[in-house]
Amino acid sequence: MRDLVAGERAAIAGAGVFALAGDGGDQPTLALIALGADRRVSPVFPPIDALTREMRPAAQFEDGARLRVALDDMPGAVERLVLIAFDRGNQPIARVVTLETEALRFAVDLRERPDAAVILIECYRHQGAWRIAANGQGFAMGLSAIAAAYGIDHSWVTRLIPRLQPPDADERAPRTGASSGSGVAIERHHILTNAHVVEDARTVTVQAGGRPLSADTVFADRRNDLALLRVETPMAGVAQFRSEVGLHLGEDVVALGFPLQGLLGTGPQASAGNIAALCGIGNDSSLFQFTAPIASGNSGGPILDMAGHLIGLVCSSLNLDRIRQSGASAENINFGIKGAMILSFLDSFGIEPQMAHGNAVIGRAAVVRQARDTIARVTCEC
Repeated sequence: MRDLVAGERAAIAGAGVFALAGDGGDQPTLALIALGADRRVSPVFPPIDALTREMRPAAQFEDGARLRVALDDMPGAVERLVLIAFDRGNQPIARVVTLETEALRFAVDLRERPDAAVILIECYRHQGAWRIAANGQGFAMGLSAIAAAYGIDHSWVTRLIPRLQPPDADERAPRTGASSGSGVAIERHHILTNAHVVEDARTVTVQAGGRPLSADTVFADRRNDLALLRVETPMAGVAQFRSEVGLHLGEDVVALGFPLQGLLGTGPQASAGNIAALCGIGNDSSLFQFTAPIASGNSGGPILDMAGHLIGLVCSSLNLDRIRQSGASAENINFGIKGAMILSFLDSFGIEPQMAHGNAVIGRAAVVRQARDTIARVTCEC
């Protein structure tokens, strides 16, 4: 049997079985996505998965770990097939995933990676024949990121991952009136904020450089609390991500945003603190804890290191009233979304943000001065 490495291509027969190797315990779930010439999901061949096990002439799941494919029977509009594995709890797969055919084998080691979904292989048409390419690209955002990248309706994701389903209407009343938060430019026309900032919004306005700009929500990921906004007028500045992905316990950080608008003024506010923990509540590895004071309206604002580089996004604080009711006390327990999660989110849309070169410390005042042109106040009418 020939072992493939990521990026390697080979000829493949017109029919065969793709099977997950292993004992079956804790195995991820398989799904097959058919793409047209535009690299978007093909309407003539909707995605199939190992849970539903829908039977079609060109592809069918024999069981949860075995997919039989007849490539020559694929509709002519299908140019490419993408076989993915994903975790149904939208948690990191955290194991070696091995896919085998009769003649080929490809293994992806996800044990040290945060990916909740991974593209295993792709089959594509080439000069009248089919070829296979080993992939191995992972997505920390899981199935949602893959669906967004290929134009698949999100209802397919929520059917397979129940925890991503929105609450029933009687469980969550929609917001009404106006609300505000913060955001940071990661491209001249794209601003990053929290999904909960723009939730239920009929209109979104971005205030940047003293001028209001109408914004459209490109995509909001409620599970990871990230949203991408687009503005037609270019932003004056763009944030740079720290090239070093890892965070350091105890390192100094600055949080920027627009808290308590109307009470503290309309300008940006800066607060300083340090990284207090490398995970969130319940060991949530997508978040980190920091001590810089924040308030309502800081949500979606950037968290910067002492070189002025983006390392995270403000998302929440511990509910102090609830903590005090339990007889305990706590102050400045705040949470940010890690830069690695943000980069994975942006990668789903083909956005390549600016990465910093060098990590020279410049001091708090210089960090704030450097970032002022990149931050924006986000106002929503619900």
